[in-house]
Amino acid sequence: MGYKSKLFAGVASLSLLAAQAFAAGSTRLEIQSAWPLTLPASGASAEHFAKQLEVSGADSLKVRLYSAGKLVPSLQIFDAVQQGTLDAGYTSPLYVAGRFPAVQLFGGVPFGPDALEYVGWIYNGGGLDIWREIYAKQGVVTVPCGIMDSEAGGWYKFEINSIDDLKGKKIRFAGLAGEVMKKSGASVVLLGGGDIYPNFERGVIDGTEFSMPAIDAAMGFEKVAPYYYLPGWHQPAAITELIINKRKWDRMSAQQHALIENACKDTMLWTVTSTSVANSEAIEKFKAAGTEIKSFPPSVLAKFKSSTDEVLKEQSEKNADFKRVLDSLNAYREEVALWSKNRS
Repeated sequence: MGYKSKLFAGVASLSLLAAQAFAAGSTRLEIQSAWPLTLPASGASAEHFAKQLEVSGADSLKVRLYSAGKLVPSLQIFDAVQQGTLDAGYTSPLYVAGRFPAVQLFGGVPFGPDALEYVGWIYNGGGLDIWREIYAKQGVVTVPCGIMDSEAGGWYKFEINSIDDLKGKKIRFAGLAGEVMKKSGASVVLLGGGDIYPNFERGVIDGTEFSMPAIDAAMGFEKVAPYYYLPGWHQPAAITELIINKRKWDRMSAQQHALIENACKDTMLWTVTSTSVANSEAIEKFKAAGTEIKSFPPSVLAKFKSSTDEVLKEQSEKNADFKRVLDSLNAYREEVALWSKNRS
């Protein structure tokens, strides 16, 4: 074999070895969303994240994304990720509030921070560090991966003129707001997204909160409930998360971690800006369908606020992690309060 042939053969061998080494360092992530991928913001954000990761990760990270319920029920995503039967899930911390009360403060707080303040606390006020410490005990890593603007106050088959109108009603709510609704006399039911409409239609529940108008429009709630309340006192902003099995995460490289983190940050910006027009269009759609757009009376909001204060106090007394997270959030909000009040 001539010199050039040997040279070319050597270069080819090195290229093959490099390709094999790169392939050996690549990672496949199977991710299930808690929401249908066709759903604006929440489901669509999962798709946006997966596409961003495919582009930025090239051959280093390969993603297979499943819609809600394809592998496990939405409310069992955390368990599947924890056990390692699912690599990762795109979900809400509110869905595990019953087991880990503190993490619901990362999913949305009644009368809490708006989207900008929330992100500020997560990345600059120590919020993410505490969040990850709590999940680390469960063998799970969290990455904030979407933030939505204020949700709607919900859909109801009855008018809410006083707090007494909620007594005895079965209402789908999640997280801290669900505890507030219990104090208002409602019977609270936690349902995954795909289970809400059929239960609403059959009269199993009398009301539901779900999300912002653009997402609610995709669910078709205007067909089964005549009253829509705005705005949402229970979630001025809502964070969605990517949760990854910790053993899987630890086997990935620092570069792969950075690719995931950056794709999620991009998704957070995309999510919060993706539905402004669609929200307005959805409200017009509801009006055209005969929906009555309502506001909660001041007396009802005042009761919700006082009940929220009670719930936060009770949860802090029962759970040290909850108190730690709430203290961190409140300290950050107090620190930025002067600017927050005067920036508009």
